[in-house]
Amino acid sequence: MSGKISCLSNVPLSNFCTYHTGGKARTLKIVYDVNALIENAVGDYVVIGSGSKLLIADGGYDGTVILMRISGIKLTDEGVYAYAGVPLPALSRFCEVNSLGGLEWACGIPGSVGGAIKMNAGAFGNCIADSLSSVDVLRDGKVVTLDKGELGYGYRSSSLGFTTVGANFKCVYTPREELAAKRKEYFLARREKQPRGFSCGSVFKNADKPAGWYIDAAGLKGMRQGGAVISDKHANFIINTGFATSKDIFTLIRTAKAEVKSKFGVTLEEEVIYLGEFY
Repeated sequence: MSGKISCLSNVPLSNFCTYHTGGKARTLKIVYDVNALIENAVGDYVVIGSGSKLLIADGGYDGTVILMRISGIKLTDEGVYAYAGVPLPALSRFCEVNSLGGLEWACGIPGSVGGAIKMNAGAFGNCIADSLSSVDVLRDGKVVTLDKGELGYGYRSSSLGFTTVGANFKCVYTPREELAAKRKEYFLARREKQPRGFSCGSVFKNADKPAGWYIDAAGLKGMRQGGAVISDKHANFIINTGFATSKDIFTLIRTAKAEVKSKFGVTLEEEVIYLGEFY
């Protein structure tokens, strides 16, 4: 193979998601450049990046997982180009150093560019689609470019059905000192509002009110299942206290959905993505 890749068998996937739970993958292919991705993205496979919105079944995944580690950021005429494996905090920091505004809100999000584009990640009233210009994707074994308007963006969603290779972002000149001050503000806000510990961040999308409001109003803060708990600090966070299984977390997700539906008639929709078989 011409591309840079590591191919492993029976690898614990808990090492590659922020919940730190889940079983093994039958095959794990770690790709470090575009050639490796093209050569290995064949047949049935799933791609993961930082695993920050991923809940992996305790039984693992009986298939091929491609771990996206294609990295690199470069300046462009309109802003920056970033490959899919770049962590969002690294992209945000690169923009700050180069006095480019528009992505400073992403400084504390533990995801990568590819996943953020697919899910339209966001925070503090901003989202990835706000700055996105175009996306390079793998289609029929070739890298092609799609404009943002082709991707059907909505709240924490898109219609993107291809593997992301990288993306162009439009940025605006902003003094570095101003961006640094915003970053500090966002970090402090996260520290104040969000609990620490192993989690996927917000479990549910907001409805007509924040999902955490409904879960709190349903009296579920502090509910425990095995090693998992609905956070006392923010009810839309489920924390792995150190010994949770994915089943523990999944049980709390189902319970929260059922209780909110029963009490308020509202169906909460997950942000978290499931990999493997859940019952």
